[in-house]
Amino acid sequence: MELPFGWPGGDWQTTARLVGLIIGSYLFLIWVASILWAYRDIRSRTRDIASQVIGMSIIIVLPLVGVPAYLIARPRETLREAYDRQLEQEAILSDLHAVPTCPECQRPVDQDWALCAFCSYQLKEPCVECGRLLQNAWRHCPYCSATHPRARSMSKTRSPEEAERPLDAGGDGAQGEDVTEPSRRPRATETMPISARPGRGSSGGRPG
Repeated sequence: MELPFGWPGGDWQTTARLVGLIIGSYLFLIWVASILWAYRDIRSRTRDIASQVIGMSIIIVLPLVGVPAYLIARPRETLREAYDRQLEQEAILSDLHAVPTCPECQRPVDQDWALCAFCSYQLKEPCVECGRLLQNAWRHCPYCSATHPRARSMSKTRSPEEAERPLDAGGDGAQGEDVTEPSRRPRATETMPISARPGRGSSGGRPG
C-alpha cells in the first residue's frame, strides 16, 4: 500500500528514530527543569544541607518518577511561610497581652469597667472632682489634677512583708531594748549574799 505522501525520513524506521529523538529530548529537558525547580524549591524550604542533598538526589537518581516522592518528602512550608506564621502568632500573643485582665481573678475585662463582672473586684473609682473613672494605681486625676484618695492611702499603708519584718536597732532600737531587757536583768535572789538574806545575822547563826 502506497501512501499519498512519503515518510519524513525516507522510511518508517528513520521516522521512528526521529520521533524517539524528539520525545527523548523533551523528557531530558523536563528532567533538567525538574532538577532546577527542586534546587530552588528545597533552598526556599530549609537551610539544612543534608535535607537539600537528599531532595536533590531523589530528583537526579529518579528522573520524573522522583518528583512525586520529592513532593511527599519535602518540608511542608517554605521559610517565608514559616516566618509569616511566626509573625502572626507573635501578633496574636501581643494582642492577648494587650487585653486588660482583672488582678483578682485574671479574667479579661473591658477598659470602661469600674467593677469586675466575675469577682466584683473594684477596678476603678470615680474622681471626687470630675467623676471620671480612675485606675487604682493613679495618684492624681489626669483630667482635673485632683488627688486620688485611694492611691494616697495605698501608698501610706504598710505592706504585709514590712509588717512581718523584725524591728532593727536603728529605727526602733529602744522599743526592742525594752522587750529584751527583762530577760537580761539578773534576779535579786541569785546575787544577794547569804549574810544579807532576811532572817540571818551577820555571824551566820540562827536567830534567838
